[in-house]
Amino acid sequence: MIITPVSAPGIVGSVAYSEFQQFVLDQLSAAESVRAKKMFGGVGVYVDEVFCAILSGSSRLYLRVDDGNRRRFEERGMPQFPGRGGAGMPYYEVPSEVLEQPEELSSSVGEARKAATRSAGKRRARPARKSP
Repeated sequence: MIITPVSAPGIVGSVAYSEFQQFVLDQLSAAESVRAKKMFGGVGVYVDEVFCAILSGSSRLYLRVDDGNRRRFEERGMPQFPGRGGAGMPYYEVPSEVLEQPEELSSSVGEARKAATRSAGKRRARPARKSP
């Protein structure tokens, strides 16, 4: 599968990725429906149109977590994505040994997609705010 940058649909190579970013995208190329979008000095990774991973500009991959998969990252002592102002976001860094194993990485990304989907469902389930 070809990872297509969202800024130029159907045109491969029109967006320059860092060596690390390209390596990770190549590792994910076996997965279906993966696309990448440059954003804020990094790359957002979408699986089946669900935003579930961040490739940082500092050569780290972070995956979306929730109660279903967070423990795997915490048990390994992996840090959270720092976010703005140092407030942690629900994304945890992927261990380097996982990056080297496409099957394990693909499985982890699949779990991150599920976490992102569950989170989106919870947000939609909240009642609308009442206007003052």
